[in-house]
Amino acid sequence: MAEFKNNSRKKWAGGSLWEMTKHAQVISLIGAGGKTTCLQALTQEIRAAGHPVIATTTTKVYPDHQVRPWRHANPPPFESHGVYFWYAGEEQGSGKWLGNSPSTVDKAILGECRCYWIVEGDGARERRLKCWASHEPQIPLGSECGVLVLDGRLWGQELKEEDIHRSEYCPYLVHHQFTEENAWRYFKKSPVFYPQYQHLAWVIFLNIPQRPVHRHPTQAESSEGAYFSDLRAPEPEVLLDALYSKGTEEVRSKGLKVKPRSLRLAAGDAKGGKLQWFDLW
Repeated sequence: MAEFKNNSRKKWAGGSLWEMTKHAQVISLIGAGGKTTCLQALTQEIRAAGHPVIATTTTKVYPDHQVRPWRHANPPPFESHGVYFWYAGEEQGSGKWLGNSPSTVDKAILGECRCYWIVEGDGARERRLKCWASHEPQIPLGSECGVLVLDGRLWGQELKEEDIHRSEYCPYLVHHQFTEENAWRYFKKSPVFYPQYQHLAWVIFLNIPQRPVHRHPTQAESSEGAYFSDLRAPEPEVLLDALYSKGTEEVRSKGLKVKPRSLRLAAGDAKGGKLQWFDLW
């Protein structure tokens, strides 16, 4: 049985994205609603702390012009410094960077390139929420921390099929409000609770961007579905209170046969500001 923390506001913690992952050395991002933003913010934060960083993907992403591209079969050399994005090629038409397989990334993680890794292991086709087919996600098993990202502005909204990538795998969400009941049903069916990823420390992160409504989205924001001017941003405290209460009920009344090594629920703006979180176990 998981031991839960006191839900007093005084017990809540807060900080930056990297602090949210407990300063993990290998972080894999999945989901929708801000993965690219998280990847960019994490690489910048880790680099600012004086560490070499390699960002990569096991799927495909739009080019990141804030880092040094490294198109090669092998990762950047062991003595490299700064921030690199390692990819295998480009997709015709879209120009997206194509990633290596999870096994190839695992081999690199365990190799001589002793640095920090940020891996984007999921695609969502510009939708607001992600459900998973049997071959997804593509998470290197050498990951220390997995982060499931979703757009927190969906909270309380009625979800439509066009909001969800692979909605056929989670029909219980369609035409229903996204509240703590459906959120926890979604979490329990997500890779957070897959047996093959039990060894990871997991974070479920509800990204709540605080951006001006009247401006054109960047390519990265559009690709991740992180720009939805029609959605009101809820308060992180509202989300965390509701999710904590439902989470304790789920575990205490029903139990979890398979659960990750640790589980943290977090909310806030990935692009800036202080995030809030608490640990369920």
